[in-house]
Amino acid sequence: MTARAARPGVCRGGVALRTGVVAGLAWLASLGACPHSRAAPTQAYRVEIEAPAALRSLLEANLDLVRWSTRETVDEDQIRQLFKTAPRQVRELLATEGYFSPAVDSQLGMDKDGLVARLQVTPGDPTRVTDVQLRFTGELEAAREAEARDGFGLKLGSVFRQPDWAAAKAAPLRSLQRRRYAAARLASSEAEVDPPSRSARLKATFDVGPPFRFGALRVTGLRRYPPHAVANLNPIAPGTPYDEAELLRFQRRLQLSGYFASVIVSSPADPALAEASPIDVTVVEGAARRLEAGAGLSTDRGPRAQIQYTDKNTFDRALRFSGGLRVDRLSQEAVGGLSMPRNAAGRVWGLEGKSNFQDIQGEQRSNWSATLARTYTVETEESQQSLQFLTERRVLASGEQDNRQALFLMQTWRWNDLDDILAPRNGRHLTLQVGGASRGLLSTRSFYRTEGRATFLKSFSAKTTLVFRTQVGAVFADSRDNIPAAYLYRTGGDASLRGYALDSLGVEEGGAIVGGRYLAVASLELIRWLKKEWGAAVFTDAGNAVDDISAYKAVHSVGVGARWSSPVGSLNLDVAYGEAVRDWRLHFGAGIVLR
Repeated sequence: MTARAARPGVCRGGVALRTGVVAGLAWLASLGACPHSRAAPTQAYRVEIEAPAALRSLLEANLDLVRWSTRETVDEDQIRQLFKTAPRQVRELLATEGYFSPAVDSQLGMDKDGLVARLQVTPGDPTRVTDVQLRFTGELEAAREAEARDGFGLKLGSVFRQPDWAAAKAAPLRSLQRRRYAAARLASSEAEVDPPSRSARLKATFDVGPPFRFGALRVTGLRRYPPHAVANLNPIAPGTPYDEAELLRFQRRLQLSGYFASVIVSSPADPALAEASPIDVTVVEGAARRLEAGAGLSTDRGPRAQIQYTDKNTFDRALRFSGGLRVDRLSQEAVGGLSMPRNAAGRVWGLEGKSNFQDIQGEQRSNWSATLARTYTVETEESQQSLQFLTERRVLASGEQDNRQALFLMQTWRWNDLDDILAPRNGRHLTLQVGGASRGLLSTRSFYRTEGRATFLKSFSAKTTLVFRTQVGAVFADSRDNIPAAYLYRTGGDASLRGYALDSLGVEEGGAIVGGRYLAVASLELIRWLKKEWGAAVFTDAGNAVDDISAYKAVHSVGVGARWSSPVGSLNLDVAYGEAVRDWRLHFGAGIVLR
């Protein structure tokens, strides 16, 4: 490299070449002895390093000779001292990369541009690991010892680098500390380096300490919520072997509960407490009440406005109330619900009431429902049982109208391991529902219903993501008559089958498009990310909703789109050609999961 600096002042009466054990002290002394040097003329000097590219970058970033070349206050004595100590610094820096016997040729001279320091570095062959001896003291199972040994990164024949040596010692220690042996420590370590033979013999001894088991729960920071709001989320039973992953799982559950603004879960690594190490939880409670308002826009429903109120501590019992209103061009909805905190069995009970009106594709329907649900969630999996009573009034474009109702019992399973909630690039989201209603139990017709939804994402590189979506549903009954439309199927629109208007694919009846008993939709999409947040997509969708499975015929669409991973989620702008309608349609919406 070449570095230039202004000519420094020369302190008259100074020593031409300074020597000393610590060069830095000499430089500081020379600066202090020359108070007028800042105003004096400066002398330029350059540094030229000849070495392999990777090592040259290391030297240019760390050599004092290089770093001081840009200082205007450096004088001639300091330059010579920097030059004198440079070969030693080169050897020290190269030793961290495994080169313990480098040849360093240094020259300091003048050329037409001024003073120049030249360093020619021949690193030679790197030092390699020829022997590794790891010892573990204490009560350690054979499997855990083998796991810790496998984590040691410097294998025989590896180049011996100081950063790799530090990482290699840390890996077995962290392996032990994460499970059972919280108090494990590195008792001793030694690296014997023989520069002539370019070999390194490594030794490390780990004291694993006693095996740990979890003890009682200790909670601090609760002011508003009862202790069971924390205890019922605890996945760790007393006496369970210590596992750091379980502490993190507990912490995630508390963070996702919505009750707390901050959560820290830990267990002291004190050998005296190994038989029953307490689980310490420190929380900062979040705001109990929140009022939110929002607005949006989609090509399906036009402008949208909504308002929602949440109280997480209703009646001062950690009961969660949520109520809201949502209005768009095609529908209006009011919803309110109350849920209990998670109980000791891990289940959440909730009751929700909803009133909805919508006018889509010539079908007007007004319904209200009450739903009692019990939900059990374990990390990425959820199981829910619900009982819903729904009553509906339906009016078609032709003037036909009727009233329908159902007492619907349903089981729902969900699996979600998407890597990002707002803008996923990998993972899956699956939903399976089964349920039914009986005419003898507050229902206008007996029927059974099953539905499955799936979204799979796979990124083949940082710039390419493949998305596959599908939704399949069936209602088993002699006829769709007297089944509430909320349980039947229509499709088409921004979030299902692009190229077609919202819910425009279904069954024709009374001048309207109404729901059928069968649905099958699939989509394949390839996204090319042009930047981290921006991407372009090509896609094809296919599917339909019908009332007679033998008459099912999928309609297709193809299109292109733009993707933006915004701070509030994935925003999509698509242009799609619907084969069945022979027309192009613009779609704007959010998210990638089928509705």
